[in-house]
Amino acid sequence: MPRIRFIVNPVAGHGRAKANWEKAKPLADSFGDYAVRFTDGPMHAAELARQAAEEGCERVGVFGGDGTLNEAGNGLVGTGVALALIPTGSANDWVRQFPIPTDIGQAVRLAFTGSRASVDVGLVESANGRRYFFNMIGSGFDAVAADRVNRFGPVLKLLPGTIPSLICVVLTLFDYRFPTLTLRADGREVVIPRAVFSAFGLCGYIGGGMWLLPGAVPDDGLFDVLWAHGISRMRILHLLTKIYKGKHIEHPKIEVIRARRVEVSSEPPLIWHMDGEIGGRLPITVETLPRALDIIVPPNRPCQTGASVRPWSPGSSTL
Repeated sequence: MPRIRFIVNPVAGHGRAKANWEKAKPLADSFGDYAVRFTDGPMHAAELARQAAEEGCERVGVFGGDGTLNEAGNGLVGTGVALALIPTGSANDWVRQFPIPTDIGQAVRLAFTGSRASVDVGLVESANGRRYFFNMIGSGFDAVAADRVNRFGPVLKLLPGTIPSLICVVLTLFDYRFPTLTLRADGREVVIPRAVFSAFGLCGYIGGGMWLLPGAVPDDGLFDVLWAHGISRMRILHLLTKIYKGKHIEHPKIEVIRARRVEVSSEPPLIWHMDGEIGGRLPITVETLPRALDIIVPPNRPCQTGASVRPWSPGSSTL
């Protein structure tokens, strides 16, 4: 059995993942001791990753973006097999949290030679069942904008970087309905009127480089939980310009705490997204599984840590 199995999503990044695999194959051949499989539909990467673990592979290398990473990770949690990402998707937000190279050749080399690090995993329960996630869940304004990106289809997604997200954010400004959000974090409840958005993350980046949760630490056993409320439409647009540098959390209408388990509902029920894909509508419950997935990182290079967030516990009066 090969030491590494590569999983390639041929449609990730509008075909870039498959093209990059073809370029990287000679390098992989020089290392040897690998196999490759191509996905052919939704959640196939999870099945292929699970098979690799059952057949005794030590590592799974994923050619794709955040969506393919999510699928493969769902097949690897609890197996002890390490995941190596070769970032070839459209946004590649998860990889920004780690010292994983974006150069394809370097990332393939790292898949063979890198060290293991254990990171937290999120578990979400919703009307659609239970599923693991590895970056962030969001609901509210950002989820409506993300839904627009998906619904506008492949033409809009052909635009580079954050441009599709920015276009849909501006469109969403005009028709977003500000809901009331009810959030219970580690047993403590808060009702949030005129909610703009909320997020529960293990890592900090979303939307092709927006640093939404600058305090997120991927191996501390906690979510960073953020919500914004009572902000006018035009000030939302101004606030979004600060997200890329993580400066939005200084706004007085934005709250950030840390928690292990979060239950959230809204009226009316909001759309929520997970690792870049639409998951359904609230309510949901999320909880952390500390260090439940091994990933491949450069030797002696720790995960990126975040900015400090005020301490909070279920007995705190913060909420």
